[in-house]
Amino acid sequence: MVVARTRADGVGSRVFAVVGAVVVGWIALVLVLLGVGALLPGLGLLGAAGTAVAATTAAPSVLIGLLAVGGALLVRRRFRRTGTVLGAAGGVGTAMALVIVVGFWIAAAGAGATINPFRALVPTSPFGDGPDEHPVYSRTASGQDLHAAVYRPATANAPLMVYAHGGGWVEGSELDRDRDMRWFADRGWLVVSVEYTLASETVHTWDIAGPQLACALIWAAERAPAWGGDPARIALLGDSAGGQLATTLAYQAAEGSARSSCGGTVPRVAALAVQYPAVDPVGAYDNGFSIGDDPKLDTRFLGRAYTGGTPAEVPDHYRAITGTTLLPPTAPPTLVISPDDDSVVPPNGVRAFADRAREAGIDVTLVRLPFANHAYDTGATGSLGNQARLTITENWLRDHLR
Repeated sequence: MVVARTRADGVGSRVFAVVGAVVVGWIALVLVLLGVGALLPGLGLLGAAGTAVAATTAAPSVLIGLLAVGGALLVRRRFRRTGTVLGAAGGVGTAMALVIVVGFWIAAAGAGATINPFRALVPTSPFGDGPDEHPVYSRTASGQDLHAAVYRPATANAPLMVYAHGGGWVEGSELDRDRDMRWFADRGWLVVSVEYTLASETVHTWDIAGPQLACALIWAAERAPAWGGDPARIALLGDSAGGQLATTLAYQAAEGSARSSCGGTVPRVAALAVQYPAVDPVGAYDNGFSIGDDPKLDTRFLGRAYTGGTPAEVPDHYRAITGTTLLPPTAPPTLVISPDDDSVVPPNGVRAFADRAREAGIDVTLVRLPFANHAYDTGATGSLGNQARLTITENWLRDHLR
């Protein structure tokens, strides 16, 4: 009986060690691959994948990696050589994740971010409970209702924040960044996130979406006092395609040439804050790529759907939406956040826009974030990327909307 029990215990211990080795091995492999992809972004799909998730997963990966190393040490008690190899691989993956965390943290903190590292270890779902109100702000000629998501401020006389969502002009919603909008509202902003008509293969909105955003800006400013907002202090925000829309509108409003789809005078904004803005559509088209057969995963399709053709076919349309086309010295202070490894909106075009705007006399703050790709901040609430985007933006806006 004793011998049989001893043999059973030995078999159980061996099975446990084998399962542990497989689990630790997979964890170590994933950590190493993602770390290599983030640190060496030129490695094709591996680089794109690594930089796409690094700002979300790097902090949890440090914790997971330490647990994997601990698991490898337990495996080593049964399989010495296997445990040693797994421990080394887990250690390498953990070290790479730590390098990414520290490098990203240093760059973000230097730009004004306030990041809670413990919060970044356990990021949560980006989906919230929805806005306080979701009214229609306008109706198109075709009968489409355009909505605004309204998040009321926690305090009275709050500055007004109007946000244009991203999505390559062909998808996305005013509800996409619900938790982020609530975060701003909880810190004393009246937030209005805006719906606009989306482009398609047959509907080209390069001269439609911008005037709709202008209409929403007028509408929000008129109603701001009833919601506890101050229409004299307006910040305009936008991401990606929304960043292009926000930039074009803010600069047009600064020189008095902005056109609203619902009439009226478009108010000037006090500050513009955009991230990975599509302000160089020709450069984005020329450097475009596709993944699979879905046209929405073809970055060149996004430009064609929005403008109605290629840069060679409709050059005037591309010129109208290019950030450097209009750079009035009266433009508002501008914050531009640009991830170093953006594969959708090429960083060179964004940074060339920032340089040209500075040369034109515009107060531009350019923030560069390492180990980060397009939409680096959207993976989870509380991640390194999400905290960086929110706090850099909020702290910068506070300095410019006093």
